[in-house]
Amino acid sequence: MTIKDNPKVNWSDKILRECIGEESPPCQAACPLDIRVREKLRLIQQGKLTEALAVVLERCPFPGILGRICTRPCETACTRNSLDQPLAVAGLKRYLADLAPDAVLNVAPGTDRPQAVAVVGGGPAGLMAAYELRRLGYPVTLFEAEPFLGGALRLYIPAYRLPLEVLEREVSVVQKLGTIVKLRTRLGRDVHLEDLRRDFAAVFLALGAHKGLSLQIPGENLAGVMDGISFLKAVNAGAPPAVGRRVAVIGGGNAAVDAARSAWRAGAEEVHLLYRRTADLMPALASGVSEARREGVQFHCLTLPVRLLGDGRVRGLVAQKTELGESEAGGRSCPTPVPGSEFTMEVDTVITAVGETADFSFFGPGLAFDTATVFRLEADPVTLATRIPGVFAGGDLVTGPQSAVEAFAAGRRAALAIHSSLQGEALPQELPPLTSRGTKLIVDTSGAGITSRQPMPDLSVAARLNPPDAEVELGYTDAAASAEAARCLACACSQCVKHCPFLQHYVQEFPGTEKELVRLLRERGFSDPLIPYSCHYCGLCQAVCPQDLHAGRPCLSAREALVATGKGPLPPHQGIRNFVRWGASPTFALSRPDPATGKAARVFFPGCSLAGHATGVVKAAYAHLRRKLPDTGIMLNCCGAPSYFMGETDVMLRIIRNVGAEMAQLGAREVIVACTHCYQIFQEFLPEIKTRTIYEVLNEVGLPEGASSTAAAIFNLQDPCGARQAPQIHEAVRRLVMDLGHSIEEMAHNRERSICCGSGGMVPVVAPELAKRMTDFRLSEATRDLVTYCASCRARLAKTGHPTLHVLDLPFNPAWQQTKTQPPPHSLLRWWRRWRLKRYLGNL
Repeated sequence: MTIKDNPKVNWSDKILRECIGEESPPCQAACPLDIRVREKLRLIQQGKLTEALAVVLERCPFPGILGRICTRPCETACTRNSLDQPLAVAGLKRYLADLAPDAVLNVAPGTDRPQAVAVVGGGPAGLMAAYELRRLGYPVTLFEAEPFLGGALRLYIPAYRLPLEVLEREVSVVQKLGTIVKLRTRLGRDVHLEDLRRDFAAVFLALGAHKGLSLQIPGENLAGVMDGISFLKAVNAGAPPAVGRRVAVIGGGNAAVDAARSAWRAGAEEVHLLYRRTADLMPALASGVSEARREGVQFHCLTLPVRLLGDGRVRGLVAQKTELGESEAGGRSCPTPVPGSEFTMEVDTVITAVGETADFSFFGPGLAFDTATVFRLEADPVTLATRIPGVFAGGDLVTGPQSAVEAFAAGRRAALAIHSSLQGEALPQELPPLTSRGTKLIVDTSGAGITSRQPMPDLSVAARLNPPDAEVELGYTDAAASAEAARCLACACSQCVKHCPFLQHYVQEFPGTEKELVRLLRERGFSDPLIPYSCHYCGLCQAVCPQDLHAGRPCLSAREALVATGKGPLPPHQGIRNFVRWGASPTFALSRPDPATGKAARVFFPGCSLAGHATGVVKAAYAHLRRKLPDTGIMLNCCGAPSYFMGETDVMLRIIRNVGAEMAQLGAREVIVACTHCYQIFQEFLPEIKTRTIYEVLNEVGLPEGASSTAAAIFNLQDPCGARQAPQIHEAVRRLVMDLGHSIEEMAHNRERSICCGSGGMVPVVAPELAKRMTDFRLSEATRDLVTYCASCRARLAKTGHPTLHVLDLPFNPAWQQTKTQPPPHSLLRWWRRWRLKRYLGNL
């Protein structure tokens, strides 16, 4: 007979390629700055606040700013959204920043490099680019048109959300690093792009989007009508315009909500916000909308302004209701006017906040595109290089209005791209992100409890007007921050590690993954062979892995490599090697046809363990098979599985080849096995032989007469590892138990997710403590007497004192109720029994 050509998958490479365990958790993947949120929260839980802040500062040197004004894509992606409420990731970032406000300044520039870089624009993108370039050692000059740094952060975000002292302290880090800052220097007026290209090795344009879009409706030129960013700029400059009693704000983004809340602080008695879509489609932060409602802002959704009314000054507006129609290109539903739904609203001021664009007049004439019609500057999506040599661009100038965190991310990407360009190096494969990404990580939330998000302390509404720029959110207390961080689910896959004492012992870095095991095996598997030989090779890791990866396979390959170099198996394995050699020797092996017919259409192969542990059961089972299936021969032998698990694949192949040859000599084309590991070996290495288990066969031919029990019992069923991928065997055994009049109470881990008994992989002889931990893990779910269909499982579990039976005891051992509490026979007795069994069967 031929042995199956078993093409080997390189499981180490496969695991390194396909394991998702080291994928970013959803919060980190959603963060354009790629902040390690999970690690930050873990350290807060442990009270390691300095270390937690250090994690934030790795990728976010502006934590006090973003902790207050970030659009929080991390919270939108938080796994807890499917359970209750997202983690207050931004609030906890702010908490850390407020604890050590000067920590952001504890930074030094890199080793000096000769190439100078110009950064134009002191907003988020420009600040981050200057920061990262100085950290890389480049001389940086930052040009800013305003008399201060901060860009949109300083110009348009109200102080009640971002206090000036926080902003000024954190943006000063770029000067602390040695950046030359030139304020009141406008590109196109005080300095020109061609001058910068001449004087600097590279130029990064980060001018932002500071030009408000118009409504394009009649009356927009009336006095009392202003765009949102002009209004917010005046408010932040300390000179809020007079707004009158009634104000209407048009728009649904953060600028619109900020303008509405600022109009209330500026003295308006009524503030109305008109938005053309539904409230759930508003791009503004939900928390900002909620606070605006508390401050009395009235929201009119599905409402579109049609024209503004007035005689030189705005006195009212005409609006009409809308309904949502087909989706636009961006995915949001397109609002369409509802005929006959127009209504008039009296107003004293109208603030339009429907978007912003960049002002490209700084380019001057002679460009290949019309600066009057273009709305954003084209740049390579990877390198951020423009078509102008040596000039890079990012942030709102390129993308149009986006969030501050995305602008910061663009600045980091630009710095890296400029560095690679100036050094003549290729960009690294792993680039800092520019925006939120997805993740392949699969998180199991089945055991997660429901929790409540810690409320952010804030000023009462009455206290928000005195002074009007008082910060509304007050920040978490120590207790609240600790409680909020404790809600984190620490999103990780790690299913393999959660279910395996071996991986828990050797894979200790969070999050534990099969990748870490592979790296450990490559680093130490040869010098410390106990590592690969401590795996039970039970396959539970594969059963629970969403990628169907088997951590035991690299361990088996490592064992084979150790055997090939004479370093394996280990000395404690010698007894098992003897067990295999003796079990396949003529002293104990037997191969003969049915003694009644002299033929063997099939053979019963009870396996080496059952033959020694339950000789009487083997005799009775074989007699029953012969009655029901004449021409059933018998083979007492070892399939070679123990050798296979020790890495001695050649030994296993020699044994199974001999078994195949003996079956061919008998004329048998089918084997009936009792051991599931035998089932695996036959299936994989002798696929041309039909292989079934005795449990399936008993379902077909029936049980012995009188086998059904009058003393019905309830059992926990231990599915052995060898049957993990064989659902037909699971079903056959359960049917067998029930046909015998008993019932089964399933343990939490069963069938393909069954837990190893602890004897798998020959681990007990080399790592007994790990084997005991596995056994304890299995028994932790056992509340009833156990029944199993593996002789080794029965021996291992019974040895602990837990009542355990082999399932074949139930129909073939009348004294099974006594047997279940008996310890397994010792080694010499098992060999004696096997020898006696051979003599008995040979004399039939």
